[in-house]
Amino acid sequence: MTKLKDRFLTMLKLLITYTFVATLFGCSYSEATTTIAKIGNAGSTTGYHSIRVMNVKDTTGANAGFGYGAVSSYPGKSADIGSIGIPMYVDGYWAKYNADKDGFAAFYRISKTIDSNLAKQKIETLRNYYKNHKTFNTSMHLIVDGPRVRLYYTMNCFSYRMDCSPKENADPNGWVIHQSNDATQLVLLFDGTGEASDTPFPGSPYDK
Repeated sequence: MTKLKDRFLTMLKLLITYTFVATLFGCSYSEATTTIAKIGNAGSTTGYHSIRVMNVKDTTGANAGFGYGAVSSYPGKSADIGSIGIPMYVDGYWAKYNADKDGFAAFYRISKTIDSNLAKQKIETLRNYYKNHKTFNTSMHLIVDGPRVRLYYTMNCFSYRMDCSPKENADPNGWVIHQSNDATQLVLLFDGTGEASDTPFPGSPYDK
């Protein structure tokens, strides 16, 4: 009986110690392991592009690939991107097709840091935005228009068939974007410009 009591007390001490440590480091652990999206879309609003390589890395080092090949519209192609968290870096190679889609008119590359703190604030704003929409059916949308790259985040609440009404004072910073066609609301996580060239960048997927 004494041995069982000692074992119980030992386990209780371990549990208390673990709880204390988790309390101290809970915020960091939670942030590091939170998945914000598992689906990614890639597209363009300015005609046919080819996205051979486009990677978005999160704050834990996990990577999501948006290199879906030929895209011509937004939101364009969709695919499983695994479990991606708060984005912090984007790099990739893409190209713009000629008007007749016979070869490429220009080539682009990007390698830039994303402000992960600001991205996190915007994501949290959208996740706490709705009164009644609870489904975390979330996705990231990557858009290329010539050298410009944008990364959006959405919870896929479609106003024309869902209750997307916001909570009071849900968006004090004006980050939530309402699309004119009553499609899903978005927040912009990154908007940057890459390098452009008339010829493929050496070592890129277009360099033959």
